[in-house]
Amino acid sequence: MSVDRINIFPSRANLVLMKQRIVAATRGLNLLKRRRDALEMKLRELVGELDAAREVVDKVMSDAIFSMAKANFLDADMRACELMRMERADIYMRIRNTKVAGLLLPQFHLYVENPSSCPFTGLSRGGEQVEVVRERFQDAVRTLVTLASLEYSVHTLQDGVRQNNMRVNGLEYVVLPRFQNTVNYIRDELEEYEREDFYRLKRSQAKQRKRKEKFAQMLKTKNLPAAALTELSGTGYQSVSPGHQPVSRISSVAMREDFDMNKFITQRQSTSDQTDGGAARGRGSSRDISAILEANEEEQQGAERKGSAFYSAQDQ
Repeated sequence: MSVDRINIFPSRANLVLMKQRIVAATRGLNLLKRRRDALEMKLRELVGELDAAREVVDKVMSDAIFSMAKANFLDADMRACELMRMERADIYMRIRNTKVAGLLLPQFHLYVENPSSCPFTGLSRGGEQVEVVRERFQDAVRTLVTLASLEYSVHTLQDGVRQNNMRVNGLEYVVLPRFQNTVNYIRDELEEYEREDFYRLKRSQAKQRKRKEKFAQMLKTKNLPAAALTELSGTGYQSVSPGHQPVSRISSVAMREDFDMNKFITQRQSTSDQTDGGAARGRGSSRDISAILEANEEEQQGAERKGSAFYSAQDQ
């Protein structure tokens, strides 16, 4: 069995195309097998007729030769038939073609005109025997033509069956395996592409999760007050235990690659030092952090595109 495949680009469109070609090749293979069965059935029928015709030919030829020997024994005079020989033949053979499962089979047919073309044979010695010889040999010619037609048809059918078997074997053992190997190759490649995309997506999610965990740990180690953590996380900060994902939603400003935590802490401390009283410090903490974040965001508007490009490069 052939193990090669068609050199084709692995895509879903080509996969559908190859499946359609497999369906068409399978349908053609089934039709060729049915045609082979019909040809073989007709061949067996003609072979039986050919064997019977050969037996008949032996008998007819022996009768014709025996009648000729009998006419010679009776000293029959055949010169009358020779003198009355016509310029035009009185026996014709025509060929007609018949179709068997799309295969043309020629058939020979014998036509005899003027069967009694020697009316004066009875005037000489042995005239009746001459007519018998003539009829015997006409029967022999008809049988020989039938035998020739059967033999020619049998040879034509044998060639047709052989060519049909070659096509069947080519489709069954070369074309269809090649198409199937191509389909398997395309499926394997598409599955590999899907696995690569899935791995790429998992890697991207893992990198994002790692950045969030790192940022959460950094917030935890800086010992920021609760108001600052609330402002940074957006919905409240929860501690992250080792091996677990952070639950808090980190704001987009704090997740930027160029976000400077040390600068933020310095600004936060300087703002807190300028505020008098613990209660006043607590009330103004949220407003101070918002002002710092807004200023930081204004400074970093030009770096947004740079951050997006950086994430894209990291994901790839």
